[in-house]
Amino acid sequence: MPHKFDPGHVDRLESPERYESMPPERTLRNLGLRRGMTFVDVGAGTGFFSLPAAQVVGSTGRVYALDVEPAMLSSLTSKAPPPWLETMQCKESSLPLPPGTGDMVFACFVLHETRDPLAFLRDMGRVAKPYAPVVILEWAKRRQKEGPPFGDRLHHHRVEELVLEAGLCFKSVEFFNASQYAVQAFKKR
Repeated sequence: MPHKFDPGHVDRLESPERYESMPPERTLRNLGLRRGMTFVDVGAGTGFFSLPAAQVVGSTGRVYALDVEPAMLSSLTSKAPPPWLETMQCKESSLPLPPGTGDMVFACFVLHETRDPLAFLRDMGRVAKPYAPVVILEWAKRRQKEGPPFGDRLHHHRVEELVLEAGLCFKSVEFFNASQYAVQAFKKR
């Protein structure tokens, strides 16, 4: 069974080092998030990406912040998000949204924690609009103190394979730094 992030270490999700290595608003804009879009954040945690996404999409957009852990969603809602950000508890591979909801469907450091990565990616694809980006941020397959254990990390080529096996189209892989990368995919229809 994959190693799961301990909600007791929630402070790590908002460390200055994390903001420095992957500034959330700039990262989202570089991935193509714009005003008026619907952003689905799968594994939203405390809102590291959801809250900046709400600022980017503005009141004409929508943000769905999904997480399996109620404690994470409580932490996010305690920050008084704007009314166009909605938190929702979900199951690991069953997102409580209708097909074709998201203009961008996003998961940061979640795929390596899933029991069934294919089911997880298929459901991300299900809630994405046709040709909308499905973005997976993950830890590089390297040994380091920060992040998940080496054995749980997914090499970017493996994520590419999983994306294709899940019926999505692979678009690109981009390294943000030596430790973290983003794989972009999309569904045709």
